[in-house]
Amino acid sequence: MVRSNGLNYGTIFGYGSGNSFYSNLSQLQSVRNGAYSKALKAYYGKNNSGTTSSQKNHVSNKNRFSTYAADKGLSEVSKESTELSDAAKKLANTGKDSFFASRENYDADAAYQAVSDFVSSYNETLDAVEKTTNAMVSRAAGSMTRMTGMMTGSLGKIGISIGKDGKMSLDEEKFKNAGFDQAKSVLGTNGSFARIIGSSAQRLGSTAEQQSRQSMSNSGIYSRYGSCFDNYYGTQFNGWY
Repeated sequence: MVRSNGLNYGTIFGYGSGNSFYSNLSQLQSVRNGAYSKALKAYYGKNNSGTTSSQKNHVSNKNRFSTYAADKGLSEVSKESTELSDAAKKLANTGKDSFFASRENYDADAAYQAVSDFVSSYNETLDAVEKTTNAMVSRAAGSMTRMTGMMTGSLGKIGISIGKDGKMSLDEEKFKNAGFDQAKSVLGTNGSFARIIGSSAQRLGSTAEQQSRQSMSNSGIYSRYGSCFDNYYGTQFNGWY
């Protein structure tokens, strides 16, 4: 019979004595106060002095996936896409205080700065997307970049070019030379590129938030990746009684 620190493992596991530990209230109490968990660790520790490949895989999986529930990448995508949406709204605003409210009051310098902020936010959003491997977020971002690709010709007329990495760059001189009408048609109307990207950014941010909530809601012994949660031994087990 295997014993450690006075604890009878045969009795706990229901062999040897012929009596299950459920028949003994004092042993049931040991389950509640965590002694059963300690017995499990001690028993398997004595019978498996070395670290098994299964245990190594468990540790590896835990280290690889334990951060999924708090994926900083998803949070960053949500933050950057919100800023992109805000930058797009400033350009697409059609009110009396918009950048393209009238040709007479058009401020090319102010408009250029707003477009520059928009381009920077767009690129930073793509940078954030690259930091997460979430498939839903990647698809939402892909929808946005495809729309940008479809608008390459129009964007080029106001000094916005698209690189091989999908990111934008802005030529100040070309933008200002494009003039009020051209800039407004691409960026400052209800159906403009800026408004479309603003809507895409909102969807992207919502997707990132949804995926973050979903990953945080995973509960039970096993995670969505099949790895055992850290609190399987002791706290999780004792909580069942």
